[in-house]
Parts: sequence; C-alpha cells; structure tokens
Amino acid sequence: MDIQKTVIFIDGQNFKKDLQKYRFKAAGHNLPEYRLDEKHFHWEEFFRQAILSISEQTRIPHRLLRVYWYNTQATTPLHRYDRAVRDIVDQYHDQFPDLLPSVVESLAQRWHQHQRDLLSRAKEEVFDDIQKRTSFLEFKYVGQLVLRPYKVKEIVRDRDREGSFLYQGTVEGEKGVDIGITIDMISKMAHYDAAVLISGDTDFVPLIQYLKDALKLVYSLSLSRGEPGQIQLFSPQIKNAVDYFHVVPEKEMLGRYLDRKSGIPPIILSEIDRRLEELSGEKEKS
Repeated sequence: MDIQKTVIFIDGQNFKKDLQKYRFKAAGHNLPEYRLDEKHFHWEEFFRQAILSISEQTRIPHRLLRVYWYNTQATTPLHRYDRAVRDIVDQYHDQFPDLLPSVVESLAQRWHQHQRDLLSRAKEEVFDDIQKRTSFLEFKYVGQLVLRPYKVKEIVRDRDREGSFLYQGTVEGEKGVDIGITIDMISKMAHYDAAVLISGDTDFVPLIQYLKDALKLVYSLSLSRGEPGQIQLFSPQIKNAVDYFHVVPEKEMLGRYLDRKSGIPPIILSEIDRRLEELSGEKEKS
C-alpha cells in the first residue's frame, strides 16, 4: 500500500483535560496538587512516535504532514447583568452582609479579566514556545471560551486582605472550536489520506463517518492511566466510530515524552519517578 499522507487534528481544551489527569501530590508536604499540562512534554517526539505506532498497528505506512492544534481565540465579552448581581447579593446576604452590588460587580469584572489574561498568557508563554520547538505543528485559534462571570462557582473571604473576597465565576466551555476543526478536516480532505483526531467529544462522530464515507482513514488517539491502561480517557462512541483507536500508555507519556526541564518542581519529579516504578510493577503483574 502507498504511504498514507496523514494529518493530526487536536481539540486543545479536550486534550488539556486528559493531560491534567496526570496529577501528583508530594507525600508529607502541605502543597497543592500538581497537574501536568501542555508545557511539560516533548511534542515533536510524541507526534512522530504516534504515527510510527499507528503504522505498525495497522500495517499501513503513514507519513506525518502536519499537526493542527486548536485553542480558543478569545473569551465571550463581559456584559453588565444587574438582575444577576442582585440575585448574588440576596443569595449571600446572610453569610456576607457587607457584600454590596458594587462589590459583586467589581469581583465579576476582575474575574473575567483574569480569565482573559490567562488565555493570552497561555498563547504567549506556552503555545508559541511549543510551536517554535516542534516541527509540522501549527496552533490555530478559533471560537470562544464561554465565561459566566455572574454564575458564582465560589465566593469566600480573602484571609490576606480584610474586607475583601475571593471570587470565582464559571467557565462553561468552548463555543465554535469544534466547528473550526470540522471545517478544516473537510476542507483539507483533498490533501491527506488519513486523519488522526485527538478529542473525546462525541459531536465529532458524524464527522468521522463523513470522512470514512469519503474513503479516508480516520484514527483517534487518547491517553491511558495505569498499566496496561485499564482506565482510558476517551469516549466509547469515538472509539467505535474510527478505523483504529490508538492508546498512549501512561508509562510512555511520563517516561519517554516528559520534559523534566520544563519547570516541574524536584519534589514532584520524585513523585513521578515513584509512579513510573509503580507502573513497571503493574506491567510485570499483568
């Protein structure tokens, strides 16, 4: 069979959630849990090996053309919502009598701006750096991150600042990213033979079927936990829809692709090494 020209399409927010399920807490220390994310891995080696593994498992040769990694372009705008402000004041009046409407408005605005800043910093400090260091990769920014500043997730007293509050609105998810991915996967069909979709979103099932009906090979890729991967982070509907579902084991992610110079604290690296030892033991048992 001819070498199959292959493109990888990544649903960035979905993939981030999978990565952050690799979390570690330093035993005996009162430190917050440490979650791995995009900046902690060597992605060029990861993508190259993924294509090699797919070629071996399917017995079909593939050549990686490009990786498209999709993230949200912006947040939904902030709109003043007086009724919601009054509802928050009423809801928390017994707990916080000094929580005035003007305070709620200020807290919601600051939270919204903080989310915008996080999105901007992720592009400048994480994704731009990954793209510079990774061949065949292009980050694409589409859609919006849906923010609900007046849908309170948590509000508590700020112990460090008298009379102040710590406030969290609600991040509801993305809007329009899946549409951007779908448009690209269809519009680029003439230029690839096989597509690898990294997403667990079941909304992509009709797209997968459409590509298969057009005689394209469609694969999916996800991460696993444990050894040999009893807890897999994927949608069963996606797994059943694609031609081949590829699982990257936890031991491979942590042992082969982890960038140990990416700012992970030494105490967390020790926990990761301990986890790798556990995984080796689980493999021997299996």
